[in-house]
Amino acid sequence: MKTKILSRLLQLFAVYLFISGSLIIIDKVITIRTGKKTFGKVVSSYKEFQSTNQTSGRRYGTSKYIQRPIIHYQVDGEIYEIHGQIFGEVGDEYKIGQSVPLYYSPTQPDFAMINTFSEIWVDPIQKLLLSFLVFIFGTFLSKIIFSIKTKVTSLFHPPF
Repeated sequence: MKTKILSRLLQLFAVYLFISGSLIIIDKVITIRTGKKTFGKVVSSYKEFQSTNQTSGRRYGTSKYIQRPIIHYQVDGEIYEIHGQIFGEVGDEYKIGQSVPLYYSPTQPDFAMINTFSEIWVDPIQKLLLSFLVFIFGTFLSKIIFSIKTKVTSLFHPPF
């Protein structure tokens, strides 16, 4: 009974992830279709903590940071700022002073996004893929648990 409840909760969470990923895609498509193109300029960047492999109680380990560019762009004489979303290692994709293609909303010029595949599509694609994996895991949860129980039981009670 508890497994069935957990299974349904995982499936509901997967539906939530799918809907939020779909809404992000719709929002980005609307911005691309109705938005205007412009170019921004990388004015600076900052390091953002991503992860660490330091184990508990140890003083050593390494931390990973990603470099996020700060980009200024101008619409109707007003200067706006966005922060890029570099994925992976420290981003060498953007250099200070580099011109960067952007989409911005004409009705809300402070909303813009960098016109690259990774900046536009990686986040929603990750959400959609995660939603499918969580849904499949939730659907087959009882079979997975039964299989694990059977294997663990056979380890402690081998047939003679």
